[in-house]
This record gives sequence, structure tokens and C-alpha cells, in this order.
Amino acid sequence: MRHILRDGNHYLRCLLKYQRLMFVFLSVLIYGCGNKSSSLPPSQSVILAPKTPNIVLIVADDLGYSDIGCYGSEIATPNIDALASQGQLFKSFYTAATCSPTRAMLLSGTDNHIAGLGDMAERSISIDKERGMPGYEGYLNNRVVSVAQLLKDGGYHTYIAGKWHLGLTPDQSPEAKGFERSFTLMDAAANHYFPNTQNSFWEDDHFSNYPDGQYSTDLYTDKLISFVRKDHNDKKPFFLYAAYTSPHWPLQAPGEYIEKYHGVYDIGYDSLRSLRFEGLKKKGIVDAAVPLPKLPAVEGDLYNVSDRPLRLWKSLTQNEQRIEARKMEIYAGMIDNLDYNIGRLVQYLKEIGEYDNTLFVFFSDNGASSLEATATPNDADPYPYMGTPNSFVAYGSPWAHASSAVNSFYKGYSSEGGIHTPMIIKMPFQKESKEHVSAFTTVMDIAPTFLELAEVTYPSSYHGHDLAPYQGESIIPFLTRKKEFVHAEDYVMGWELFGRYAIRKGKWKIRKIEPPFGKSNFELFNMEEDPSESKDLSRTFPEKYQEMISHWNEYVKQNGVILSDR
Repeated sequence: MRHILRDGNHYLRCLLKYQRLMFVFLSVLIYGCGNKSSSLPPSQSVILAPKTPNIVLIVADDLGYSDIGCYGSEIATPNIDALASQGQLFKSFYTAATCSPTRAMLLSGTDNHIAGLGDMAERSISIDKERGMPGYEGYLNNRVVSVAQLLKDGGYHTYIAGKWHLGLTPDQSPEAKGFERSFTLMDAAANHYFPNTQNSFWEDDHFSNYPDGQYSTDLYTDKLISFVRKDHNDKKPFFLYAAYTSPHWPLQAPGEYIEKYHGVYDIGYDSLRSLRFEGLKKKGIVDAAVPLPKLPAVEGDLYNVSDRPLRLWKSLTQNEQRIEARKMEIYAGMIDNLDYNIGRLVQYLKEIGEYDNTLFVFFSDNGASSLEATATPNDADPYPYMGTPNSFVAYGSPWAHASSAVNSFYKGYSSEGGIHTPMIIKMPFQKESKEHVSAFTTVMDIAPTFLELAEVTYPSSYHGHDLAPYQGESIIPFLTRKKEFVHAEDYVMGWELFGRYAIRKGKWKIRKIEPPFGKSNFELFNMEEDPSESKDLSRTFPEKYQEMISHWNEYVKQNGVILSDR
């Protein structure tokens, strides 16, 4: 009798779950989003199955805001563009200014200063006041639990391949944080063909070696497909995290992808920036009335604004232009190859009948990188070696400005170029969309979104440790028209990294970055009218300015931020 009752209760739970899933999918297909700029038309043919949805998370590394076709780029990204055309393209999605803080926020649903990556781990160990402090451990701490762990506990297979960057030891590994299958680079970056494998790669439950000579993006896709293939027959849902290292430096790509863009960037970075800016306008992502932001006079890197002048394209010699154009050709080839591999993954899911019943999320972990390098075996004539496995190339500030386009500056900065990135969501069974989503969303919203779709509850404690509450919100109610926004108008988000600060509330933002990129104090911007952060309104709206300063002080207090003034 007890057996019959148990089976009956299980059947009832499955039936209720099926009904809820039908409501979610039909809401998306029939009603779309509750925002005028994000409605979804009904699909012509829909097959609903009483099955928990799969989740595919795709994260690019250092991809600029305008670097993919659906965001105005000339780079061929048909597979990413297809996800956008079938799903939703988000215009106001925000991350941290660098990779590991973003990845901590992604998996924890909380601010990076809570989760353990208040600073880059490789930097924090050299700063006395940060070393060993709560929130600056350099790995996901016990105040948070990885969304992968919760999904695994909820009955999901959990897979990751690519970049981890959230700890270097076995107890900080993907396996320790809920991934049952993994092949990951533990560090921040590596050669895409011949990385140093000494304790740099983790496979399932042990350190492993990288198969030298294989291109990273191809290999990570092979691994992910093999993970799904092995478990497919058990019919359990899966959470797949494709944490690609492309297009992060060193810029390297298979030769055919580089040659595809030969000559495309001979126009130079100044002209490309203008074309990308106009491309964003044509796509309806940037308002037609917004002017192209003024460039700074000097270059900057991750940690410092330099005194090196930002050189105009026309000031370069013919050979310098040739070398600079080659950098961008390699970068474009990396993104083209990234798109090809995303297409491989999508095609495999279609072949095994899992594509329709899968939630897809794609975004970049931060803005474009401004690192500059041209290291090859022949410094006198580097061109023939650039992009090959024995080169170290990075494209520098001018090309990063082009990738950022409307956004000011780039990776490492609390300006829009560091924290404002492309994001696409395709819901299960969603087939087509028309408009772009303007609702403010953050990387902290991803974990709550996954848990709601999977019907998994976020606990108040885990394995004896109290958990910090989520700071993100699920995007599902917005996508299913239960809510007209993801975050209420009074929602506040803060950023702090490398002594660069920002607070966002509604259309208002204050930002503090060092001169000459910024001022020695906070500036106030109206982001609806001035997305390029060109007009400081702190004197025009002094009361709003003081209100935002108060929010900044509260953010520092609530998240245990250790300030690092410049």
C-alpha cells in the first residue's frame, strides 16, 4: 500500500510539473514579454513534452559589445544570431568588469564581494588589506553555493568545459562546486594550442593534461558533446556550461578562419568603430540620436591608465597598419570559429531531439580587453607568425574601443565598456521574436532564472553553512509576462574593482574612474539619454547625485567592500 501511495504521489508531482511547464511555454509563445520592446509572436508549430528543460549556458571571454552580427558586427556569427532571432536579445545586460568576479556572480547569484572574488585572486594576494579577508578568498566561499550544485541535487546532469578561474585546488574545483563532468582551464588564460598543463587543467575529479595541438574552442565543444552523448539514454535533464576561452588573448585561430577576414580591417580601427556604432543603430540597439563618444587621448590597460598617446590610424606607417589589421583579422577569426562551435553544439542537440526543450543563454563575461602585444619568433617581421601557436598577440586599446563602440573604455573599468555586454536568451520551444529587450538585467539574475525553470528552491543554508540571499532575480516572470520588469525601478546594483566604482539605479548611474578617463570624484549620468557616459550631470542634479552617493555607501557596507582608492 505504501508503495502504491508513493508512486501515486510521484505521478501527481509529475502531472503538476507538466502543467506548470505548459503554462510557462504557452505564456512565452502566446503572450511574449510584458515590455513594449520585447514581445514574442506565437509559434506556428509547437510540441510540448512533459519533461524538465535542459539548460545550456554559453559564455564568451572578453567579447566586446559590438562583436557579433546581431549587435551590429561584420563578423559572421550566424549561429549566435539564430539564437537571437528565435529568442531575445538584451540591450541592458551587466556583468562585473573582469572575468573571475563575473563568474563568481554568475554561479552564486550574489555580488562578487560576497562570493569570494572581491578582487582578482592573482592580484588580491599582493594587497595586504585584502589578503585573507572575507569576500576576498579568491574562490567561491561557503557563503554561497554554486547553481550547478543545486541543479545537480535537483536531478540534473551538470557539465562544464572551458574556463573555470574560481579556484586552483581540488576543494575549489568544478567537481567540488557541483559539476559531475568537467574539462577546465583552472587559470585565467592559456595558449589555445599548447598551454602549460602543470596543474592548469581539471578533468572530472583530477588534474589532467591538455592534448597538445588541439584548438581550445574545438576541444571544449568536443568534450561537451561527449558528456551529453554518454548520459543521453538515461533521459535526465542536463545543465551544460560552455565556458569558452575565446576570444581572450593570446589571439590565435585556425588559419582558414583568419584568412577569411584578410583585408577586411585595412580600413583601420577608427573607421571600424564608426561602422560598429552605426551597426548598433541599424539594429535598433542604440538610439539614432546618440552621438559617437569622444575617444580619450591616451591608452589604458586592465590596471592603469597609461601616458601613451592613443594613435590615430592615419598616423601609423604602412607596415604598422598591416600588423595592426592582422591583429583584428585573428580576433575576428576566433569569434567566427566560436560561432561555428556553438553551431556544432546546437546541431547535436537537434539531432538527439533536445534542442526544443532547452533554455539557451549566451553572453560575454566582460567587455573587450585592451591588452596590447605582438610577440612572435621574429620581432623584425612578426606578420607571418601572428595568430599561430607560437605567437602571443593581443589587439590593444584602439581595437578595443571599436569593439566597445557606444560603450566608454573596456575591460577592467566600471564604465560601460567594462560591464555592459551582449546577452541572448532563447526559452524552450520559443521560435521567433521581433523586438529587443531593454529591461535592466545582470549576471546575478542567471542563477535564479535557472533554478526557477528547473523548479529547484534556493536554500537558506547548505551543508551547515548559512547562505547569503540571492541579489539577482529570475528573468522567467518577465519573459512569461507575469511581470513587466526584471528589476523594480528602485533596484540598486554596484561595482567595485581596482579602485573604480559605480552604482546604477534606474536610468541613473554614478561612476568613478581615474583621470584622464574620469575625474577624481563620482560623475552622474542619465543612461537613457547618454549611454556613452559623456555628460556629467552631478551639478545639474545635486539631489540625485547625493542620493546615489548614499546608495554607494550602503553598497560598500552591505557587501563588505574593501576600498582601493587611486
